[in-house]
Amino acid sequence: MKWRGFIVSFLCGVACVPGFLHAQLTGDTVSVPAFLNKEKNVIEFNGADWSPLFAEMDSLQSSTNSVPRIVSMVHIGDSHVQAGFLTEAVRLPLQRRFGDAGRGLVVPLKLARTNEPHDYSVVADGAWNFARCVGRKYNAYTPGIGGIAIVPRGNRIDLTFSTLSKTDDCEGFRKVRLFHEPTDSFPAIISEPYRVTGEARNAFLTCYSWNDPVCSIHFSGQIAPGEERLAIYGASLETGESGILYHTIGNNGAFYRTYAAIPRFAEQVAALTPRLIIVSLGTNESFSTALTRDELYKQIDAVVAPLRASCPQAVVLLTTPAECARRRTRWVKRRRRVYYSPNSRVDLVRETIRAYAADHRLACWDWYEVAGGKGSSTAWRKAGLMAYDRTHCTETGYRIQGEMLYRALMNMYQDYVDNGVAQ
Repeated sequence: MKWRGFIVSFLCGVACVPGFLHAQLTGDTVSVPAFLNKEKNVIEFNGADWSPLFAEMDSLQSSTNSVPRIVSMVHIGDSHVQAGFLTEAVRLPLQRRFGDAGRGLVVPLKLARTNEPHDYSVVADGAWNFARCVGRKYNAYTPGIGGIAIVPRGNRIDLTFSTLSKTDDCEGFRKVRLFHEPTDSFPAIISEPYRVTGEARNAFLTCYSWNDPVCSIHFSGQIAPGEERLAIYGASLETGESGILYHTIGNNGAFYRTYAAIPRFAEQVAALTPRLIIVSLGTNESFSTALTRDELYKQIDAVVAPLRASCPQAVVLLTTPAECARRRTRWVKRRRRVYYSPNSRVDLVRETIRAYAADHRLACWDWYEVAGGKGSSTAWRKAGLMAYDRTHCTETGYRIQGEMLYRALMNMYQDYVDNGVAQ
């Protein structure tokens, strides 16, 4: 593909001032309910050595090096992750403690006609086609790292990535890594002072950087007639400073097999150079009555094994799904009544994930047990922390889950600081 012209422009909101702009999230601390098993909130290492990860995190707090040091983390999941509340509750306190390296991966989910987290937006002019990794009717194109792809219908592209906030500030960034294919699409023309850096050599992305933080980046250009169309997958928004980059990849309705089916998914994740990969899947598998333990075990391996091969520098954390409930109906005095009962197949999914982690010396966080175990979905619903469907949580419920995951990570990190070993 060739471009007749490609311009990258940057937009600052009313709060765009020298220095970095940071989002101020109100009410980002939550109270943890008493029915959670807080004493169970530990990470089972299963022989995995997390010392290199914790050593790098520790160095962020003491580093005086002028060259930015980044610890990248990638959290992969389903609708529980796509909403963004869970991962935000992990990302923000990590960045407050170890440094803010940026918002990380943002994906044009709304342009693919699905929900987007509240703290960023991706908008476009003109008509766009899209593909999603979930739902066959949408897959006229191949989805990428974020589980979607957007493709302009015409020969013009106008696309804007922006950070948003509940306050008047935005989360400023001065570096963007744009994921796209074909690999030789960018750039044709870049106006100064916005430049392409050496990272453009990566097979899946082009990197842009500049000096002052901004709230938005606008890509515009003309595609030459007859050339192959461009597919855009997402962009990592970064501050260019030392700290934590916490990337989120979530898709409603996703299974383990969903990510295994994305071409070169593990290689694209590797482009983010993660030191920690968290995989939070299994809820949708628990509603598949025909899925056997052996089949699920193989599907987990089809995702995790390529990730480990492509990202040898990363440690992997598998998490189990919390108890959810099935919707059922019955007739009472000739009237159809809807009720919910605990989904017993969550036990099979939980035990298979834990077994896979133990067999492959991978860390596991048993959220099922921490959330309260058997019968806990009723308690979560009564406390107003679970949605009416007894499968998804409310915003507060997801923030509680994120808070507990953050605490588990920090407890293990503190053990490393105190003892020098994380295994």
